[in-house]
Amino acid sequence: MPLRIANHKTKIHYAMPSLSIPSLLTQRYDVCFKTISIGRWIDLNILAVRDPDVLIDELDPDAFQEDERLPYWAEIWPSAMGLGMHLFDYPVTPGTKVMELGCGIGVAGIAAATAGLEVLACDYEQDALTFARYNAALNKMTGRINFRYLDWRKPDLKEQYAVIIGSDIIYERPNHQPIITLIEQFLAIGGMFLVSDPNRSSATPFIESMQQQGYRHTAQQRWVQFEKVTNKIIVHRFIKDT
Repeated sequence: MPLRIANHKTKIHYAMPSLSIPSLLTQRYDVCFKTISIGRWIDLNILAVRDPDVLIDELDPDAFQEDERLPYWAEIWPSAMGLGMHLFDYPVTPGTKVMELGCGIGVAGIAAATAGLEVLACDYEQDALTFARYNAALNKMTGRINFRYLDWRKPDLKEQYAVIIGSDIIYERPNHQPIITLIEQFLAIGGMFLVSDPNRSSATPFIESMQQQGYRHTAQQRWVQFEKVTNKIIVHRFIKDT
C-alpha cells in the first residue's frame, strides 16, 4: 500500500505493483512505464505509448476524414501535470465530485483522485479509457475514480458537478463551443471549471467566450518539468455565479 502523509506535506511514492497489462493494449501498442512527477506532491506510475508519433504515422486517411481525430490522447501532456499540481496546491474539499473532460491516459484525473476527490474521467477514445483504467489500478485509485465514454458534442450526462476539469482540450477552436455548452449544462451554480493549457493563442478566444457567458476568470502560471524540458503551463479558473 502507498504511504500517505496527512496534509500532503511529503511526496507520495507508489511501488510498482505486479499488475497484468490488458492484452488489448500490448497487441495494439508498443508500451512502456513512465514515472510522472506531480510537482513535489506525488509520483505516478503511468503505462504509456512509447512513441505516440508512430500512431500519427499509421493513421488511416479515410478514418481521419470522418471526424479529423488525431491520437492526442496517447501523449503525456505537461498541462495534465500542471493541473494535477494545481489541485494539490489549491485543494478542493475532499470527496467533491469532479468530472474530467478528455482524460487521455489518466494523469490529471488520477492526480485529482489522489488529492481526495471523487472523479468521473471521460474521453472520446475507448483505448484511452482502457489505458486510464489500468493506470488508476496501477496507482491504487480505483475506489476514487470512474471512467466513461463521452462525446462533448452529444453529452449523455444526468447530473451536475461542482468542479469540471480538463487539460489541453481548448487547442482547437471548433471544440470551444461544444465545451462551453457542456459546461453551461453540467457545471453547478457556484461551481468551478479548471482548464490547463501551454499558453497557446487559442486560449484567448475561449476565455473571451466564457467571460461573455458571465464566468469570472483568473489564471495562474506554473512551470512543469517533463522529459528534460521546462514547460510554461497556464491553469485557467472559471467560476459560475448564476
